Amino acid sequence: MKTLVLLLLCLAGLGSVSAGQTVSQSDSLTDRLEGVWVGEGKAFGMPATLQLKFERVLGKKFLRLTLKNEIKTPNGQVQVFEGHAYYLPLAAGKYDARWFDSRGVSFPIKGQEEGDAVIALWGAPDQEQGKSTYRLIKPGELEVVDLVLQKDGTYREFGRFVLRRG
Repeated sequence: MKTLVLLLLCLAGLGSVSAGQTVSQSDSLTDRLEGVWVGEGKAFGMPATLQLKFERVLGKKFLRLTLKNEIKTPNGQVQVFEGHAYYLPLAAGKYDARWFDSRGVSFPIKGQEEGDAVIALWGAPDQEQGKSTYRLIKPGELEVVDLVLQKDGTYREFGRFVLRRG
C-alpha cells in the first residue's frame, strides 16, 4: 500500500523520491524523445549522418539510447561509430546511465532534464569526459551537441547535428 501511495504521489507530481530510488513512470520529455531520429551534421569537423533511437527497455525501467554515427572522411571513406546508453530515471528529471560503444569503451553518465533538453555529463577523471545535449528545438526536431572536456577545464565541441523523426 505504501508503494502504491508513493507511486500515485509521484505520478501527480506531488511526491518526492529518496536518493537511490528509481521512478518508473513515463514523463513528457522522455515520451517526446522516444522513437527514431535521423539527421546530418558534423563530427570532428567532418560531415556525418547521425541516427538515434530512444526506447524503453528491460520492463520499461530504462530508456535505452542507440546511436549510429556515419562519418565521411576526407578520403571518401565512411567511419561508423556505434554506442548504447541505458538511462535509469531517478527523481526530479535526473538519470543515472551507463555508456557502451564500438571502441570497447564504457563509462558512467549523469543526466538531468533542463527544459526541453537532457544534458548528459559523461566519463570519469581517469577516462575521457564530456557533455552531450539532446534538445527538442521544435516538434519533430532534435538538436544534438557533443562536447569533450579539455585539460584546462573548458569544453570543445566535436559534434553538432539537427535530427528529424525517422
